[in-house]
Amino acid sequence: MRWRRLKEWKVYVKQNLADPQIKVTDIQERINQGDSHIADRIMRFGEGLRGSRQFWNARRWELSDMIKQIGSQGLVFFTFSAADLHWPELHNLMPSSGNHAEGETVARRNHQNIIDNPHIAVWFFSKRFEIFFNDVLKHQWGLEN
Repeated sequence: MRWRRLKEWKVYVKQNLADPQIKVTDIQERINQGDSHIADRIMRFGEGLRGSRQFWNARRWELSDMIKQIGSQGLVFFTFSAADLHWPELHNLMPSSGNHAEGETVARRNHQNIIDNPHIAVWFFSKRFEIFFNDVLKHQWGLEN
């Protein structure tokens, strides 16, 4: 990610700073002298870098705005992620589950299964979530679809 940030920084400088001779030290000096405008522009540009602090701050403010609009009464917020490399049931469904190269690790084979068969992984995660939602969350929290 550091390499990507560096590339994005160079793109920002080329697109937004008119002086072709401007140096990083010049930008740092402007910021040190209190030119918050340039710092704000740089920070705003960083929102497009997935995984950066600016990206996650922007998502946090979006979520906060959504909660303000719909209200927080009875609001429950869940995030779900797939442990797709660690589900033997998923990898048993893969066409290549029995065929693997000599010396290939299970982790590498599972990773390759996901790359080669994303449609199976998506279907499996969807079904697994559907069962979890219907059999656990609905009953535990009295949820509706």
